Amino acid sequence: MNQYEVLRSLGQSVRDAHDGGLRVIDMGAGDGQPEYSPFFASIASTYVGVDPDHDIEDNEWVHQQIQMPADDFAEQHAAAIVAGEAEPFDLATAIYVWEHLEDPTSFLRAAHDVLRPGGTMLCITPNGLHPFGLGSKLLAKFDLTDDVLRKLRPDDIDHYHFPVVATQNTIWGVKACAEAAGFRDADVILHDDPGVFVHYLPKQLRRLPYLYSKVVAATKLDVLSGTLIIKLTA
Repeated sequence: MNQYEVLRSLGQSVRDAHDGGLRVIDMGAGDGQPEYSPFFASIASTYVGVDPDHDIEDNEWVHQQIQMPADDFAEQHAAAIVAGEAEPFDLATAIYVWEHLEDPTSFLRAAHDVLRPGGTMLCITPNGLHPFGLGSKLLAKFDLTDDVLRKLRPDDIDHYHFPVVATQNTIWGVKACAEAAGFRDADVILHDDPGVFVHYLPKQLRRLPYLYSKVVAATKLDVLSGTLIIKLTA
């Protein structure tokens, strides 16, 4: 299964275990993605998308569009829950958000506070130990990300993106942040799909992700896989 098939499978398991309408919040929803946004819309009675970027206005799948930082909205919503003025969510998603967070623990704590006890958070992020994750962090550190993207993906540079920080996107960082944020359980799936990275590379280098994946499989060093798919339980 590709990463989005795994994500949808996890989402379906949450829906199957839930009695009644599923309240879902997508933290960092952007303009939505056909690989997962329609699925979560289909299983949700309430689907809220939150993002600081104006692209949220173009998200056709969420039932409610909120343009503001997701953790700020979560803080406000958590206060409203305590006051009895709002309902908690059953499921939170943050897809390719983690790597942009300077303080992932605070972000997760905000998500935790808007989830019902036993609620679920699902995330996808590049593995910080994969060459793509390491390279992204290095480029960001020296403020070279936009220059490189302009050469590799010139059509995307105006649409993309938030800076990569990648402070805790390893299996150990995820579990430490989740525990500090109050989640009682953190499951991390090490997923390897070289196709995720191919489109970032010039044609003459597009075999490299596949060769790397073969090395990871042969050496059984799954910890170096390309993607982390995360399931957190509040």
